[in-house]
Amino acid sequence: MTGITRAALTALTVTTLALTGLGAPAHAGGQPQQNPQTIESQPTTMASRVRDAVVAAAKNRLGRPYKLEYGWTCRENAMDCECFNRNAIWHGTLNATGRGLQLNYWLQGQINQGRRVTNPRPGDLVFWDTDKRDGIRYGGDLDHTGIYIGNNKVINANAYYGRVVTQSVTLGGTQRDPLFIDVLTPNGY
Repeated sequence: MTGITRAALTALTVTTLALTGLGAPAHAGGQPQQNPQTIESQPTTMASRVRDAVVAAAKNRLGRPYKLEYGWTCRENAMDCECFNRNAIWHGTLNATGRGLQLNYWLQGQINQGRRVTNPRPGDLVFWDTDKRDGIRYGGDLDHTGIYIGNNKVINANAYYGRVVTQSVTLGGTQRDPLFIDVLTPNGY
């Protein structure tokens, strides 16, 4: 070795490993530092996990009977569309993060808890105005909702079928342009 001591070479190797993120040394708090690439990917991974858990909770309710509910009388064994959203969002977020997101019990309240999106992701809420006679589009007169699960499919508690079902986002072609609302991201999930 010409002019470099073994101690200097070891220090240079440790510094190089730390700078490349390999074998990162512990910082003052005693915890290993994380590679910046790992830190950046954590929110995406958490968001995907939450969305997957919400979709799984929605699918778990398939086939349950439809029952019109009012206010906070929402149940697990039979539910209307707002109650279905509340159950699936609560259990999905609770299973993924340990803290459940409580949705409002009425449609407009659920819409106000999120933000409108044009490119829905699994776990977003979907709203329709199924009463064409009133002439109001998205003016607070929406009357049906469900959870988007991807591939232009939605799960909803449907009075017509009398149970929780999977349908196209246009409810079998009977509804045009549904309103998509992301309630997960704005509420910290």
